[in-house]
Amino acid sequence: MRRIGLYYPYIHCRDERWLKLTALYWPKLARVVPEGYPVADSDVVLALNDGIGFLESTRPDAAAEAIAPLFLDLLRERGDELRARYGVAEVLPSNAFGVTMEPSASWSAEQNHGSLRRFGLAGLHLDEIAPQLRDALAASDLAYITTRSRLDESATEVRWVAMRPTLAWVYKCALTEELARRTRYTPLTDQSDSHGTHGWDAARVAAVLLDPYPAARRPNEDAEEAIGLMSVRLVVPEDLDDVPVEKIIRLRERHGPEFDAYAHAVSSAAADFRESLGAIEDAEARERYLALKVTESFAAPLEDLRKAMRGLRIDTAFSSLGAKVELGAAASLAAGSVPAGQPLATAAAAVLGIASLRRNAAVARDARMNAEPVAYLLRVERGLQPQRLHERVMRGIGRATGTSV
Repeated sequence: MRRIGLYYPYIHCRDERWLKLTALYWPKLARVVPEGYPVADSDVVLALNDGIGFLESTRPDAAAEAIAPLFLDLLRERGDELRARYGVAEVLPSNAFGVTMEPSASWSAEQNHGSLRRFGLAGLHLDEIAPQLRDALAASDLAYITTRSRLDESATEVRWVAMRPTLAWVYKCALTEELARRTRYTPLTDQSDSHGTHGWDAARVAAVLLDPYPAARRPNEDAEEAIGLMSVRLVVPEDLDDVPVEKIIRLRERHGPEFDAYAHAVSSAAADFRESLGAIEDAEARERYLALKVTESFAAPLEDLRKAMRGLRIDTAFSSLGAKVELGAAASLAAGSVPAGQPLATAAAAVLGIASLRRNAAVARDARMNAEPVAYLLRVERGLQPQRLHERVMRGIGRATGTSV
């Protein structure tokens, strides 16, 4: 069974192109939504939810309690160092603590929480941090709690824990890793500088926050995410931003079994990669091997399937042309003029043969498509790419002969 993606580090996706891509190769996407949080989704998210139920919500409370001891221990052992580097009092006006900060006109739930940005701070929702850790962070001058309200006066106020961005990022990565462990979801992000959700133990947290030259991160992008993204990019148009999300929804709705077969192929390729090459530490070498795996598992089979569909379409078109010639003879027979040398049986057989031709061609097409896990990628290619004139002609032939995909 395929795993569900886990979006981080925000609640609302920032990049709609990334979200469309993700909807093409992940069955579902979970996101961390604290209880009572006033979600404000974009039209793309609303359409994906209405069409295929794409986004799910998960709460952070239990994971926050689980990782609190890690940060509490670090506070006890190296609190002075943390305060010297990440203290918040020096960047805030003297009356900032405990004051409700006014939302700006462009207020958004996670865009550094509006006016927090003015102070060089980032915000985490109150429920993303266990109460005992919140209190300890505030007492150590590493965070303060502030209340924000939506522009809509009727909306519920939201309370945030404000802290320095690096500290907030490290905490969010550790929280995401714990959530992924508990749910078996796969962390996914549209923020290229946020990949870092693996291996957040006490030593790594301390190294990233406090060591002047922390050890380089090991490659940690999930193989399933990488292979899925690389494979779907084989067929996605460059102007995906302009592709209506409804097209993606129709692809998922109409070709569910093919999507499932492709999804299992991604999981299988990722499992094989992890087993044989998962220990690679060099990031560039890992990327090259991933590209080879995608070529082997998806690019080459996809090209073979393209050729097979083109061949099937051409063969059937020629067969159809021959049948239509015979059908013309049958029409002449029906009009009372039998062509010289045209047997009655041949002309009559053409009437039935042209009907069965389309059916047989469609059976041959479906058999080949059903046998290929990359068939879904061909559907995506045909469904999202704008068609040139000769492609429209070939699709027309395919529809006429029962071989169109």
